[in-house]
Amino acid sequence: MLKKISHILLALLVAVTSIGMTVSKHYCGSTYASFSIYVTPESCCEGPCDQCHNETMTIKIKDDFSITSFDFNFTQVANLVPAEIQLLHTETTEEISSFVISRHTPPPLTVQRVLSNLQTFRL
Repeated sequence: MLKKISHILLALLVAVTSIGMTVSKHYCGSTYASFSIYVTPESCCEGPCDQCHNETMTIKIKDDFSITSFDFNFTQVANLVPAEIQLLHTETTEEISSFVISRHTPPPLTVQRVLSNLQTFRL
């Protein structure tokens, strides 16, 4: 339920910021009186008042997310190739010959040990 609500809220946030939203605030002197969304707020005075003023703020993303051209710099990739080759480690013949192979076999597994390896334990 919480996942659905968060998805809906994020979808609304993306829609509002991409379409745009106008928030208007009305101040009576320096005191905050009212605010409204998409319309001008109502004045607190019946007639014209010198102390009252409105502030309007438009919330909108101004970036265009469509790609008009694609430009890729291959020199950065060429600089990474030697670093990636150095990260790959291959075993040399000296490292392979350093392993000692034991001629002694381990003891045979018991029935309980074999069964415990085959079973699935749920926690």
